[in-house]
Order: sequence, then C-alpha cells, then structure tokens
Amino acid sequence: MEEHLYTLLSGAVSFPIAWGTLGSGTSTPRAVMFRTGGRRDMHLKGKGLMMGRVQIDCYGKTYLEAITASREVRAVLEGYRGGPVLGAFLEIIRDTKDDDTQLLHGVSLTFSITYRE
Repeated sequence: MEEHLYTLLSGAVSFPIAWGTLGSGTSTPRAVMFRTGGRRDMHLKGKGLMMGRVQIDCYGKTYLEAITASREVRAVLEGYRGGPVLGAFLEIIRDTKDDDTQLLHGVSLTFSITYRE
C-alpha cells in the first residue's frame, strides 16, 4: 500500500512528495506522508483486509500555497480505488503552523485506507 500510494501521488501532483520526510531541497509546496495507524480485520477463515490511516502534510511558504497543494492531493486520493487499495476516504483536515519558526504553513490530511496486503 505504501509504495502504491507514493507512486500514485508522486506521479499526479505538481510538487515533491516523500514518505516519512520532507526530502531534500527547499522548494515549496511539498508534502510528506506518514502511516499513523492501522489494524487487520480478522475472521474465522483467517486474515482479512487491512485498515490503515495515512497522514499527508502539505507545506507552503504561504497558507494559499499549502491549501492548494492539499487540494491537489485530495483530488487524487479522495475516493480512490486501485491496485491493493479498495478505498481511500478523507477523515480529518486541519491547518498547522509552527509559530516558533514561522517558516512554513501546513495543511494536514488524514485518510482512512482499506487495502489488501
């Protein structure tokens, strides 16, 4: 699932996206993906589907840049089905800003992902 989402998003959005780190360079906007949780459904016949949560933080020098990047991600991922992913659903959207550094504005998206392993 991780590789599939990364390939899907990196090929579809107009800015750099990385798994677990902001990556190299200083260009904005940019995004970083994290798995924030997950569990496997179990049943009497054995292993079931995986249910995961993926957070995608979109950053920009301005709020407009960050929210525009988040809209690109949402356009690709909301309701997505393909490969191992049976469904991607937006659960949470929130704005973030580090007042100490005042370097980047952010919009954080949390998706619930149902997938086969």
